[in-house]
Amino acid sequence: MIRCLIWVVVCILASGCASTQLNHNTADLASSLNSLTKKQIFYNLAQAIEDPEFVPSQATISIGTAQTANSVTPSISVPLAPPFATTTRFTSAANPSAQYGAQIGAISPTLGLQVTDAWNQSWTMVPANSSNQLRCLRALYQYVTGTLPRRNPGGADLSQEEAEKQFLCEYPVQILQVSPTSDNLVFRLEGCHDNPPGSPRSRVIHADPTFMQGPNCIICIDDYNAKSLRPYVNPNLKYHFVRASAKKTDDMVKVGEHGIAAFYVCGMPQGNCGLVAHQEPFDGRKAFSDFILFVYEAMSVPSGNASGRSTGGSFVYSVR
Repeated sequence: MIRCLIWVVVCILASGCASTQLNHNTADLASSLNSLTKKQIFYNLAQAIEDPEFVPSQATISIGTAQTANSVTPSISVPLAPPFATTTRFTSAANPSAQYGAQIGAISPTLGLQVTDAWNQSWTMVPANSSNQLRCLRALYQYVTGTLPRRNPGGADLSQEEAEKQFLCEYPVQILQVSPTSDNLVFRLEGCHDNPPGSPRSRVIHADPTFMQGPNCIICIDDYNAKSLRPYVNPNLKYHFVRASAKKTDDMVKVGEHGIAAFYVCGMPQGNCGLVAHQEPFDGRKAFSDFILFVYEAMSVPSGNASGRSTGGSFVYSVR
């Protein structure tokens, strides 16, 4: 009866430990999502400052799995014979030195216990592997680090209006199929430069209206029914608000680092943060939080020109 009670208690404890460990692993996995995203962003910020024409390396984390397996395997051996065993040995009676021997041995019950604790945590990641996604990301990182291409690379920083105008030309908005008919919004951008630098020219842009309104739009249009559509950069996406150590001011705070490169943003709207010409004061920490969400938005752009949101192949990052 006592052995049965011990067995029941062990089983209950094992199942409780597995449940607790699974909850812990699941919470730990979920808490790592923001950290993984920021590590990618800091890496790309460092690349944008060092080489503005870099190709970003970004992955969207789509599925997370936490698995926990706890097992307890007890074993009990109980003798079915009497607790003592006697072994008797006789020698031949014809032998004058005949001997008699007896050996008594105790047969004891045995108890064994084997415990196994195994856990696995994994993320399934979908990398940005299309030109549309990578161009969107490159334009974003160039915009927030102030490294947008300019005709005079060593010249003064772009003003707020100049940076927004150039970003409108550089950022490839999502479009629907353009033939034979489509529901795209159509507008014209003036003053866009090509490579090599030459005379600015106008561009006709086709844009999927799904991506042009709401808090997550990067290029936005307020009135779809207006005779002349007026695209603009989302006000929450700030130009050149991320600074490296060499260009930070006393009122800037550190938001992260990659290797030896550290990144700073304005700690308070009223602080001296070296704003560009015609730029209104803002909270840099909120701007960085919004920028992370804009990166997610850029990653949601499909790899082709069809409507809908999709990305390419995936890979699994696992910790055991």
